[in-house]
Amino acid sequence: MNNGALRQFRVIDLSTDVAGAYCSKFLADYGADVIKIEPVGLGDPTRGIGPFFHDDPHQEKSLLFFYLNCNKRSITLNIDQSSSREILVSLLETADVLIESFAPNYLQDIGFEYSVLETINPRLVVTSLAPFGQTGQYRNHAGNDLIYYAMSGMMYTSGAYDREPLKHGHPQSYYMAGQVAAYATTAALYARTFSGEGQHVDLSMQEVVAAHHYMSPTRYSYMGAIERRAPKVEGGSFKGTRFEGIVPGKDGYIGASGQHGRQRPLFTEYANLLGRPDIDDPKFATPSSRLEHAEELDSVLLPILEQWNKYDYFDAAMEQGWVAGVVQTSEDLINCPQLEARGYYTEVEHPFIGKIKIPGEIFRLPESPWTMRASAPLLGQHNQEIYCDELGYTKRELILMRQQGVI
Repeated sequence: MNNGALRQFRVIDLSTDVAGAYCSKFLADYGADVIKIEPVGLGDPTRGIGPFFHDDPHQEKSLLFFYLNCNKRSITLNIDQSSSREILVSLLETADVLIESFAPNYLQDIGFEYSVLETINPRLVVTSLAPFGQTGQYRNHAGNDLIYYAMSGMMYTSGAYDREPLKHGHPQSYYMAGQVAAYATTAALYARTFSGEGQHVDLSMQEVVAAHHYMSPTRYSYMGAIERRAPKVEGGSFKGTRFEGIVPGKDGYIGASGQHGRQRPLFTEYANLLGRPDIDDPKFATPSSRLEHAEELDSVLLPILEQWNKYDYFDAAMEQGWVAGVVQTSEDLINCPQLEARGYYTEVEHPFIGKIKIPGEIFRLPESPWTMRASAPLLGQHNQEIYCDELGYTKRELILMRQQGVI
């Protein structure tokens, strides 16, 4: 049963990237009927991106595609063919949302610019995700995760200032953009309840990442200061007034910290936490004295922490009010008791992959909950269901469209 908050909406997803798929994933997971239109033949490009289940590069075994597309329906359609125009119009006439990630001129070139879409369905919300948005001198430029980090200013402040700038390891810009696109889309749907009209949501990937980096341009605006990267800190060293950092433990890495629920904890109390009251020393008592004796502080604390199991340290420190963390591996994450208690993971069964556990609900709407209704669709799995049962085409017409390369 679908009781999701967005169950009354139908979404046509024409996007061909991670960001667009992540946007429609949020809508689908909370109840929207998302119809994913895939290119004829190889399908969505993410079907060709690994990792693949058991390292088998099969179009139905991409774990990325699987994660991004549960709860959606898949049809194939060659939207470049003029004969597909009638089909696309029929789909859009009853849709609430269209998500697309083409170059800004593409829909115009095939006769589906926003002014045309607005005529087809005045209530349609069109969400466009583009590298640099729909306007401006860079609007037709291509982009990727590396470019968005560089052009947003985020990269300039990442890394050590005696080295070149760094990009974060995970392609976060795509997922940031997908989340922003999802809430922008739902905001446009909410606005429609008052105006009765849809609108064109214009999202720039560059701007999404830049919005997560607001402090540097703000400082420059007020002070003329260009924020540089942080000093280089050797791995396994605190080198700070509050002895905090990521350091090795016995079985992994610990987020060790002198921060406490109280504003000014005593070093004596931290020594007692470690079970080593003997290391309490006046030279470590204040932030200024710890900075002065930073090398010695490292030589005292690091060998002790290397004897702690990471979760033993975490539990002991947090129970006593200290701020602590564990650098969790993928195995740790899948077995994390907190995530398990929150029901973060869900098990899904797929005809090619079998049963697999994936991240699920990330915020709770008790009266209109998230649900896992279906695994990621096979390529064109819902062609007959949508074209014949919903749009009224006959099976013979379906065969002819397939032979002509329309679907």
